[in-house]
Amino acid sequence: MKRAWKWIGGTFIVLCVLVALAGFLLFHAVRRNVESRSPGLIAVSLPAPDLAFQTLDGHERHLRDYKGKVVFLDLWGTWCIQCVAEMPTVQALYDRYKNDPEVVFLIVSRLDTPQRVEHYARLGHYSLPFFVTRDEDIPPSMYFHQYPATFLYSKDGRIAAQHAGGADWNDPSVSAFIDGLKIRAK
Repeated sequence: MKRAWKWIGGTFIVLCVLVALAGFLLFHAVRRNVESRSPGLIAVSLPAPDLAFQTLDGHERHLRDYKGKVVFLDLWGTWCIQCVAEMPTVQALYDRYKNDPEVVFLIVSRLDTPQRVEHYARLGHYSLPFFVTRDEDIPPSMYFHQYPATFLYSKDGRIAAQHAGGADWNDPSVSAFIDGLKIRAK
C-alpha cells in the first residue's frame, strides 16, 4: 500500500510540473504573439459614452473628467492572458508620456479587486495608473467580447481609435497616432 501511495504522489508531482511547464510555454507564446502585433490603429470619430471607474483607494472617476486631454483607456483584467502579456508594452508607452500633461492613461481593470490589481502591479513593477470598474458600469458600446479592449480618445472627448485584443502598444505607430491627436486639437 505504501508503494502505491508513493507512485500516486510521484505521478501527481510529475503532472503538476508538466502542467506548470505547459502554462509557462503557453504564456510566453501568447506574449511573443502580442508583442509582434501592432494594433494597426485606424482613425475614427465616434461619440464616447461615459465610463465610471474607481481609483484603487475607492474614489470615483469618470471618463468625462478627462475631456481636453488625449486619453489612452485600457479595459483589462489580471485573469486575461492577453492583457497580462501586453502590459509591458503599455508600461513602455506610458513611460514615454507619463510627464506629458496632454496625455492621460487609464488602465481600468474589470472583475478584479483593488487589492488584486495592487498586488499585480507590485509583482510586475508597474507604475501605470490603475483603476477598477464593475461590469455594470461599462457602457454596452464598449463591450467587444474580447479583452483587453483599448480606446484612444481625442481632446474633444470622442473615440479616435479602438482595438480589441492584445497588441504591442510600444509600436512607433501608436506614438505617432497619439502625437497626431495632440497636434490636431491645437
